[in-house]
Amino acid sequence: MIGIVIVSHSKKLAEGVLELAGQMTRGLVPMAAVGGIDDPDNPIGTDPMQVLAAIESVAAQAADGVLVVMDLGSALMSAETALEFLPEAVAARVRLCGAPLVEGTVAAAVQASVGASLQAAGDEAVAALAVKLRQLAPVTGQSPAGDSPVPPAAPQVASEDETLRLDLRIANKLGLHARPAARLVFTAGKFKASVALHKGDKSASAKSINQIALLGVKYGDTVTLTVSGPDAREAADALVALHKDNFGDRDEDVAILGTEPTPCPVVGDGVVAGAPASAGYAVGPALVHLAALPVVTRRETADPAAEVAKLDQAIAGALAATNALRRETERTSGPANAAIFEVQGLILGDKDMREQTVARIVAEKSDAAFAWLQVMEQMAANYRALEDGAMRARAADVLDCGGRVLHLLTGNGGQALRLTRQALLVAHDLSPSDVAGLDPALVLGLIVETGGATSHAAILARSLGIPAVIGVGDCLRQVSDGQTLALDGFTGTVWTTPGPEVVTAIAAKRAAWLTGREAAKAKGSAPATTRDGLTVAVMGNIGTPAEALRVLEYGAEGVGLFRTEFLFLDRDQAPDEEEQMAAYVAAATAMQGRPVIIRTLDVGGDKPIRYLDAPPEANPFLGERGVRFCMARPALFRTQLRAVWRAASVADIRIMYPMVSDAGELAEVLAFAARVREDLVGEGFAIADRMMTGIMIEVPSAAVVADRLAGLCDFFSIGTNDLTQYVMACDRGNAAVAGRCDSLNPAVLRLIAMTCDAARAAGIPVCLCGELAGDSRAAPLLLGLGLTELSMGGPAIAAVKEAIRSVDMAQCRALARAALNAGSPEAVRELLRGPRPA
Repeated sequence: MIGIVIVSHSKKLAEGVLELAGQMTRGLVPMAAVGGIDDPDNPIGTDPMQVLAAIESVAAQAADGVLVVMDLGSALMSAETALEFLPEAVAARVRLCGAPLVEGTVAAAVQASVGASLQAAGDEAVAALAVKLRQLAPVTGQSPAGDSPVPPAAPQVASEDETLRLDLRIANKLGLHARPAARLVFTAGKFKASVALHKGDKSASAKSINQIALLGVKYGDTVTLTVSGPDAREAADALVALHKDNFGDRDEDVAILGTEPTPCPVVGDGVVAGAPASAGYAVGPALVHLAALPVVTRRETADPAAEVAKLDQAIAGALAATNALRRETERTSGPANAAIFEVQGLILGDKDMREQTVARIVAEKSDAAFAWLQVMEQMAANYRALEDGAMRARAADVLDCGGRVLHLLTGNGGQALRLTRQALLVAHDLSPSDVAGLDPALVLGLIVETGGATSHAAILARSLGIPAVIGVGDCLRQVSDGQTLALDGFTGTVWTTPGPEVVTAIAAKRAAWLTGREAAKAKGSAPATTRDGLTVAVMGNIGTPAEALRVLEYGAEGVGLFRTEFLFLDRDQAPDEEEQMAAYVAAATAMQGRPVIIRTLDVGGDKPIRYLDAPPEANPFLGERGVRFCMARPALFRTQLRAVWRAASVADIRIMYPMVSDAGELAEVLAFAARVREDLVGEGFAIADRMMTGIMIEVPSAAVVADRLAGLCDFFSIGTNDLTQYVMACDRGNAAVAGRCDSLNPAVLRLIAMTCDAARAAGIPVCLCGELAGDSRAAPLLLGLGLTELSMGGPAIAAVKEAIRSVDMAQCRALARAALNAGSPEAVRELLRGPRPA
């Protein structure tokens, strides 16, 4: 990757450009800004030595070179002087760029973030001003520079390269709905080639999720992909592989099949009907939520460039908020439901919406908020016009994530959904982010006028266990706060004026329904014992202390994985020792004496933290992750270890180190932890003599030398998500190869068995805390491989325990033998679907 140095006469200007470029690239590109001189009376100017230091700093992080972008006058001379003092090897990788400071830096930074060369990023920077000139030309009638012609933009692909044509039949049951469309965008976006999707006489860019979705590609449709550009053949091969894998879709990935039912209007006096979106019963007072987008009136602007900058800043802020929602939903409702916000992130990142908005700002001299509102509402209307019900429901996602941009542009935070008492929530529409923030203890039920059972709000309601009827039309206009309502989420019926007999009947059904749910939780609370008497510990995964109570309710017998990185996210500095200790003790207190396993900070790779010293890496998954990251930052690691040692001295808390690769590395970590304990004792703290210590087995080398590692620790915990991607050499976030990243691959299962054999020989327990642990169908297989503990998200606990109670170990071992000898993950799945071996 290349890096960028920004040089300006003004320190504030240089730092502002750096901030703007950083937001556009999310911290992926090494950059530095220098400006001004150390003279309080005359601070405007440039200092060659400051430029020299900045170039050297960035060059150390950027193996492919440094682009220097300057404003004017002495900035160029200072940069040229700095070059003379650089070592020849470094100077040879530096390019001075004559691009406009703001536009050029942003354009170059975006190119650098996708791996562009020094030459390509520099050319893009120089061409950046041409884009603005072309946009302004229709308004002024000429280029702002006078009569001189507007230079053409840099070509994206060479016209002489080949064009390939792929005819594909769509086998996905819901067509190219949000998630397969997202995977198509991810795959196409990896290549320089231009990729277009054609359906009949309509076409769309395969790098735009909105354009793909609006084609309305359904099950059985035949579409054509045209691919042209310098890497067209590689792109075509990746797209063919993605199509062969059904765009990553599996039957179990589809939450609900079929189309939305047409909302039924009034079906009786005071009775309306809609889609039964989430099962359950509710009766109680109404709370009417009047959510609305901010009121926006058109405002003419004399500075379109400033409005575009505001737009980009708002989009970046909305993206950050969307990513935070995704992480929170993944913790509380699982990865499948979190994918809702991954799709919203793609909608926000879609150049199509931004470019339409910029065109309106420039051509109509409109402010950014009004232009964005027009584009957003038109995009939502386009979705609503589609025939397919599942795709029509995506209009709500456009308004949800687009509304975040609008709120940031207007400074209007919107009406937050905060309930203070139990009620049935009534709304014209609910966004996924609205539902994700609801407290199931206060929301008795949801009644929504728009949408259907395939909407993302409905999916989240089901994940939270809130009864819901969605798509009741305009039947609730007369409902007021406090009015008694009744709801049947099994049939999709709502009573707006229920009589005493209806209230009594629904209340009784609700009581029975809640009793049944508690009975299911009771099954989760009972031990998981096989038919021949082996009891398996089933624990919960958490990311915050508050989640400990939730997994306990589901029947967790401890916390098998406390992902401490979530304590470090969405803040400006790392939590201190006291805050960390309080969080660990709070989780242990919530678990009422059950063990809590703290995994030390696991960042790097796909989990960067902006305020930590983590320069971009060419291959971050193979770089500083887990204990490598922490051992390279001893002050950060020492603070966490001090907090864990102190917490473990007052509660049943154990520690676990991620990404350990061999015995030598583990010995260094253990020695460091021992020194931290000695320091605490020397300071007068009452610290336990020892703390139970485990490691994550997620690096293939750790599984191979598990026999040596077992002698250095008290337990193993297998992380199948990372272990699988390393074994299969497939980035699990890369849609083109995600289908190969399968934890049921026999190669992965053999490493799990190898680890279990080593643990058994050493007499230590071995847990599995990856996503595979929560698959109840796989539980007998995991027991047969030798796992003695499992840890998962709370909602999966009851089903996994039931699966364990239904088998004996002879069946489990026979199933494991067959799976280890299977030829593919599909063959393993067939074994899991079939009858248990006798």
